[in-house]
Amino acid sequence: MSLNHNILLESGTNEFEIVEFIVNGDKPYNFCINVAKVREVIVFPEVVQVPDAHPCIIGTANIRQSLVPIINLGQWLGIKGPGTEEEMKAAKVIVTYFNGAANGFLVDEVVRIHRITWADIKDYSSMTDMQLVDTVLGVVNIGDKLVQLLDFERIVADINPTTMTKEEASIDMTRVNERLGKRVFLAEDSPTIRKLLDANFSKAGYTISAFDNGGDLLKRMRTVRPNIIITDLEMPGTSGDYVVRKVRENPEYNNIPIIVFSSMASEENERKLKSIGASLFIGKPELNFLIKSVDSYMLD
Repeated sequence: MSLNHNILLESGTNEFEIVEFIVNGDKPYNFCINVAKVREVIVFPEVVQVPDAHPCIIGTANIRQSLVPIINLGQWLGIKGPGTEEEMKAAKVIVTYFNGAANGFLVDEVVRIHRITWADIKDYSSMTDMQLVDTVLGVVNIGDKLVQLLDFERIVADINPTTMTKEEASIDMTRVNERLGKRVFLAEDSPTIRKLLDANFSKAGYTISAFDNGGDLLKRMRTVRPNIIITDLEMPGTSGDYVVRKVRENPEYNNIPIIVFSSMASEENERKLKSIGASLFIGKPELNFLIKSVDSYMLD
C-alpha cells in the first residue's frame, strides 16, 4: 500500500488524515496514525535479528536501501505476545518516518484512510478501558468504533532513547539580561517536551507561557501579546498549522515570529507552513537550534 503524499490537505484547516489499523490481542484493538508520519504499508519483510536489541524489535529489514527496525507494536503495547513466525508473515508493517528516522511497526490489519479534524480527537479519559492511557493521544469515533490515536513518538523514544530531545540545551548565559521581559508562547501536547522547553527557555531568561494545545494559546492571545510563538504541528484539538493561519489572519500580529517545532520535518511540510505564514520550521529534537533561532529573532 503506497501512500500518495502529493495529495495534501489545505494547510491551516485543522484537517488531517489517519491510517486506521488493527492489532489483535484479547480482542481487536483499533488504532490510527497520522498519514503524514507514514511512508508506506508493506507485507512482512525479510528481517535480520539484531543482538542486544530491545525485546520488541523483531529485527531490521532492508527497505528501499535503508535498514529499518521492525517493531512488534502489539508486544510493546502489552496486548499480545511476541507472536509466531506464521502470524508475523500474515501481518502488515507500517513504515513510518519522523524525528529524522524510519521505523516499521508490525500490525495485524490495515483498514483504510480517514479524513478528520483535530477537533474530532477526544480525550482518552472518555474511554472505560484505561490500559493504554499513557500511549494514547486521544480517541475518535468512526462509525460504531472508537479508534485510538497512538503516540508513536513516545513508543520510539522508549525503544530508542537517543531519539528524544536532550534535557539540557546549550544556552548562551551571557545574554540572560537581554532576554528578560521577552514573552514566548509555546503550544506542545507532550508533557515531557513541554516541561523541557519551559525549563530551558526559563533558564535562558525568557518569560514563557506553555499550553498543551493550540486552542488555549489562541485564547490567551486575546489578552496577552507574545513576542514569539513556538508551536508543535500535531496536536489534538487544534493543530499547529491552524494556529499559524489564525494568528496571521490578524494584521496586528504580522510581526510576531512563529516557529513550528515538529517531528514531522519534511520539505513539503516546511513549504506548506511557510506559505501560510510560519517564520521557520524546525524538526525535533533540535533543541539547541530552536533556542538559537529564538535568540536570532529576539536579540539580533
